[in-house]
Amino acid sequence: MKYFIGDVHGCIKTLKELVRQISIIDKNPKLYFVGDLIDRGPDSKAVIDYIIDLNISGVESMSVRGNHEEMLINAYLHNQKITDTDWYANGAERTIKSFNVNADIKKPVNELIPKEYFQYCSALPYFIELPNSIIVHAGLNFRISNPLTDFKIMIWTREEQYNKVLAKGKRIIHGHSPIPLEKLKCKLESGLPDIINVDTGCVYIQHKGLGYLTAFNADTLELISVKNMDLI
Repeated sequence: MKYFIGDVHGCIKTLKELVRQISIIDKNPKLYFVGDLIDRGPDSKAVIDYIIDLNISGVESMSVRGNHEEMLINAYLHNQKITDTDWYANGAERTIKSFNVNADIKKPVNELIPKEYFQYCSALPYFIELPNSIIVHAGLNFRISNPLTDFKIMIWTREEQYNKVLAKGKRIIHGHSPIPLEKLKCKLESGLPDIINVDTGCVYIQHKGLGYLTAFNADTLELISVKNMDLI
């Protein structure tokens, strides 16, 4: 079965528990992540390593690119110091520290992030198109004739737009803009929407209703959620 998983943001313990719960009911799951695997949480490196290891072990696991991966890529390509980037205000330091707790953040990013992790993030697609759905980090631009060409909107938009013709009748699965878990449950209970936001704010434990990592089972239309275990 297919599972769409919200923004992990470096929360490895929470991710492992979510995958453990999925594995109890499904021995051959397909996991699709909506991006923002890194930043804010304590161990972004471990999250990437874990997803790579899942694939090696035979668990099909894919992710689209989020705006946080995009910020890492841009900082690396421009050989910037973290403190000179927009990334710095969005959790970059915690990501760097997950590679080396004693890292000097005044050094250029490409001296702090191993090349293979930059390559991993760079290889993440902006969207994944499946027979019945399109997975994207933030959303799509339905104001243009081909929404699958506007990569900036895919990772940054806060709008939920939908056009059935331009979406080819497919459901849009995304993250990026955290919503309370109960709100997501209510939306699904009232009828399957054309747009499903699976980001239930894993790292935002201080906000009411948030602080969960959620997987949406596209086959049973059920949710599996785990309360954050990394930021207790």
